[in-house]
Amino acid sequence: MELYNAMRTTPSCRYFTDDPVSDETIHRVLDNARFASSGGNRQGWRIVVVTDSDQKKRVADLHRKQWDPYFQHALEGTVGFQGDNSGNKMEHGTNFAVNRLRRTDDFAQKMHEVPVLMCCYVDLSTLAVTDKDLNRQSIVGGGSLYTLVHNILLGCTNEGLGSSLTTLLAAEQESCDQLFH
Repeated sequence: MELYNAMRTTPSCRYFTDDPVSDETIHRVLDNARFASSGGNRQGWRIVVVTDSDQKKRVADLHRKQWDPYFQHALEGTVGFQGDNSGNKMEHGTNFAVNRLRRTDDFAQKMHEVPVLMCCYVDLSTLAVTDKDLNRQSIVGGGSLYTLVHNILLGCTNEGLGSSLTTLLAAEQESCDQLFH
């Protein structure tokens, strides 16, 4: 697949078929995605591939635990999960945003039906968070993980698979750790 075409055709896909995804395909995507750049060239990431139905249901339940209040904020015209600023009014496109989020809500309710979930982690000790002392939320720390995640999304597109990034499970890290370890 030509690069610019892949960049333009890798949307967040929230409607999926139940067609199986082979282990070979998953391996090919991850084997290529691992060449992503990372701060200090440390590649501190770990990926948990979830195909077991019971585990997918548990992951989906954890996702919905965070999704439901986020979606409720949107229905009320406010923005959730902004720390001290949580609940700020959306200034632009409230109706548009809510309509788009309704489709995302459908995905959240059916996430357990997706053939494969990939939960991506990073070893925090490998990160150089250069903006940690600024008087705002850090935007640097995730940079060493998101390059890998984006490569996974592009790899899925190359394989003819839909994909979507969600960060809501980060708030459920302890529960995910218990689930996967």
